[in-house]
Amino acid sequence: MDHHHLASPSELLQAAESYLLHLHSSLTQIPDPEYTRVSCALPGSTIGKHVRHVLDHFALLLSADPRNPAEYVSYAQRERNPAAQSSVAGGQDAIMKMVDTLRSAQEARAIVPDAPVRIEDTMPGNNEDAAFVSSWGRELWFCTHHMIHHNAVIACLMHEFGLHPPKEFAYAPSTLKHSH
Repeated sequence: MDHHHLASPSELLQAAESYLLHLHSSLTQIPDPEYTRVSCALPGSTIGKHVRHVLDHFALLLSADPRNPAEYVSYAQRERNPAAQSSVAGGQDAIMKMVDTLRSAQEARAIVPDAPVRIEDTMPGNNEDAAFVSSWGRELWFCTHHMIHHNAVIACLMHEFGLHPPKEFAYAPSTLKHSH
């Protein structure tokens, strides 16, 4: 018996928005010095850099034209938003701008989950860019799930800095489903 259904555009967008808003609210307890503090466990890593990184991926996907199948989304060629990693307020502002972009996409019905999207990224080993064919729904879910994993890193950094991440902050939906 098949218990699966195809995720609708609104389900995908609402999941992304929900996790973004959870990240936004989680940042309220982080002082700016800890937001930009470099980790000892992950040298070069900061909470702010992880926030910026996940937003970069959403921005790339949502800036591409879903009606242009020749256009590539290149996760390797990201424009970084330094304001998102420089302060808690900058990170929260960037998150809310992304939430607004998601809401606009939903209102415009701009996301068609089955629509093909061409992805480009750097392959390990030879460091050459390779192309993949995916779908908008799959890539939106990738961006959301990618954020969940970075939230786990953020939670580890929060612990390292003596802060306490919110319960269930960094867990994938499947983990939460099977833990209750």
